[in-house]
Amino acid sequence: MLRIIEHIEQMLSVHDCVIIPGFGGFVLQVTPTWYNAEAHRFEPLHKELVFNETLQHNDGLLIESYRQSEATDYRSAYQLVQADVAELKALLERDGQVEMAPIGVFRRGEEGQLIFEASRDTDWLNASMFGLPAFTIEPLAEELPIPMNVEKMEKRRPDVYYIPVNRRLVRWVAAAVVAIVVFLSASTSVEEVNRSAYTASFVPTEMLNANMQKDEPSPAEPEPTSAKVEVTPRAETKPAPVEKPKSETKVAKASAPKREAAKTVEAAPQKRYYIVIASLASSEQAAQYMKGVGQKDCPNMAVLQTKGKYRVYADRFTDKAAAEKYQNTLRKNPKYKDAWLFTWTSK
Repeated sequence: MLRIIEHIEQMLSVHDCVIIPGFGGFVLQVTPTWYNAEAHRFEPLHKELVFNETLQHNDGLLIESYRQSEATDYRSAYQLVQADVAELKALLERDGQVEMAPIGVFRRGEEGQLIFEASRDTDWLNASMFGLPAFTIEPLAEELPIPMNVEKMEKRRPDVYYIPVNRRLVRWVAAAVVAIVVFLSASTSVEEVNRSAYTASFVPTEMLNANMQKDEPSPAEPEPTSAKVEVTPRAETKPAPVEKPKSETKVAKASAPKREAAKTVEAAPQKRYYIVIASLASSEQAAQYMKGVGQKDCPNMAVLQTKGKYRVYADRFTDKAAAEKYQNTLRKNPKYKDAWLFTWTSK
């Protein structure tokens, strides 16, 4: 009997009708795509297997399958089919039912009628529609429109070119500048350095003094102001006392504001944390999404517009820990399992 089941299964994958001579015929019916409005269920195109007991004539398909499989002539194949059909009927009369997996089950009714129950596993019949299962979509509830509370960020001028700056890098540079200023302000003054201790010469000092008396300095050249220099005076003039140059006083005064500026501390930017549940491309899409959510689950729901996107957020916080706690609570609802934390830093 198993032989006839294998032949029927193989032929149903190719033909829409397979007849067993003297027993009945299997017919494949194509059910088009349909929608069940009460259950909100979509059923794709699929095939269903039915059995018609009135189709008992010999169409030659089953016998041809036997002939090719057994490598025999038509008469011998016909006798094999009759023997298998007789065995099938005998099992049905003896046990009351015959299981023909994966096709289905035959059984006798109370009045002796033949009843066929097709198998639920019909993937082998719907191989051409693979990947199109039935699915259910819950309808969206109609609610009153929710007023849009769109929070817009600062708009940038199109005629101004903005350069992104890393705040951490700016703090490092500022700290380096402050360290350099403090180091220079605490260094040893030039007047306190003894140049004679760091100077070596092979020429007698008297010769240098004589040359300096012959070559008078040009009036355009400024006198050195960074250190005291002893020069041998002329015979006819007295040396003028060396005064502290005014330029040093100005430098010392000018350095004072730098120390005060180094003590100023930059105000920390304020951060806000948003629990985003949807990121859309337009305000209309955001409004449509908020209609489906409603204010029951997210009473503080609003829209945040930034970088050309409209982000629908359930709530916003100034404390990150409170935001993460609310995010974990919100994700327990399957509707908002993809909620994420968006951080905005105000300038």
